Amino acid sequence: MEMMEHPERTAFTFLGSFLSTVFVLQWWQAVTYPRWLWFSIMLPLPYVLLIGRWRLPILAGLLGIAIAFGSVARETHRMTGQYADAFATGQTVTLRGMIADEPDRRAMETRYTLATKSITFASGLTRSVEGSVLVTDESGWPQLKYGDMIETRGSLTRPGSIESFRYDHYLSRYGIYAVMNRAKVQRISDGHGSPIFSLLYEIKERFELQITRLFHEPHASFLMGLLTGSRRGIPDTLQQAFQTTGLTHIIAISGYNITIILTILGAILFPLPRRIRFLMIVTGICIFTLFVGAGASVVRAAIMGILGLLAVHADRKPNARLLILWAAFFMLLWNPKCLWYDAGFQLSFLATIGLTELSPFITQYMKWMPATFGIRESLAMTLAAQIATAPLILFVFGRLSLIAPIANIFAAPAVPVAMLFGFLATVFSFVSFPLGQIFTLIGWLPLEWIISVAQALQHVPFASVGMTQGIIFLLFCIAIAADIIILTKYRRRSLPSI
Repeated sequence: MEMMEHPERTAFTFLGSFLSTVFVLQWWQAVTYPRWLWFSIMLPLPYVLLIGRWRLPILAGLLGIAIAFGSVARETHRMTGQYADAFATGQTVTLRGMIADEPDRRAMETRYTLATKSITFASGLTRSVEGSVLVTDESGWPQLKYGDMIETRGSLTRPGSIESFRYDHYLSRYGIYAVMNRAKVQRISDGHGSPIFSLLYEIKERFELQITRLFHEPHASFLMGLLTGSRRGIPDTLQQAFQTTGLTHIIAISGYNITIILTILGAILFPLPRRIRFLMIVTGICIFTLFVGAGASVVRAAIMGILGLLAVHADRKPNARLLILWAAFFMLLWNPKCLWYDAGFQLSFLATIGLTELSPFITQYMKWMPATFGIRESLAMTLAAQIATAPLILFVFGRLSLIAPIANIFAAPAVPVAMLFGFLATVFSFVSFPLGQIFTLIGWLPLEWIISVAQALQHVPFASVGMTQGIIFLLFCIAIAADIIILTKYRRRSLPSI
């Protein structure tokens, strides 16, 4: 009964204790935690059971703390002789293992995530090991794929820092603690991976290849970024234009893409019974998430979309704050390092919090903007996301885009049109290539528009500012916002009562 009366309070306490504990534990990562710690968590239980009103929230808080410690302990790496990184001392070795993820193909190199099986030293000694190693192949041939068993030879080292970027922390988020650069790679056999993932990656590769047949560059690479999350062929000049104008988020699969997929699947499957429709939509979201690489933003968006659907299916109005926290819980339960070392995860959640918490507040002060074509709503949402993420962007990247709100107003409405007709062009081209080319002509226009907006606005003076100017700008905006809030409250109090 008590749980039914205060479910949200209990949920917030559980999620808040879990998230705050995970955040603090980035400075205390351990494979096993001392017994006194677990004893101190369990010690209050007899007293808590005697409490009436706050019993469930306190129990939920203690449970959240315990789960957080368990999750961090599970993901903390111990460097022992059974792992390949224990021998990452710069010595030349031969590794044998399976390519365990989709290859990261770039212009001058290809990176493979190798699930190691054995290591052979220069002396000829071979021993069994495990763990993931990032192997970089600069030869470009042969083109290996997921599930291939390979043998690679090179210098095995541990990743370090690249200027101020902690590359070792970033790779540890994927369970990688050793790298082999300029490796000599040889395929031994194939077909060792999961048939499901092999099929998904093969479909994705054929899909991207068909896009390159339909569209010229940079439109082809840009469309691949929109539909599959791939950025490998986007020119550096265009990426710089997107970064300067604050449009980088449109080529990162996020909640916007999930919303489009939910809408399309919901419309297509509408005649089916509600329960079957729900299961098929969830399955479609999961397949799309795996298809585009399961990055932090798309996983977060997928989890929130599924939880929102579940709430609607259960005839309950979704609580936006709880959805955000539950999405964070499931992701950090799987891998707590997302919170510490994954900038994509951090920016994604900050942007979502900005949209839910700041967007309604900003909208009420923008009634002077026209609501036609969603201009007011688009600007309010863009400003909310920019405000929420600006401090972290400044801290991580050292620059802040000031032209982003205007750029998003012009570019964002064209994104769903580009995605829709780009997808239709690619799909229909497998049936009839001339038919696909008809849709290509339509899909080219929004792609060209977005690219032109980015390239034009990047040359606006002060479109992007550095660390010092960015901090001054943020402080100035905070002061202006505080003045507006204070003046608004003062005027409301000063108005005579009728």
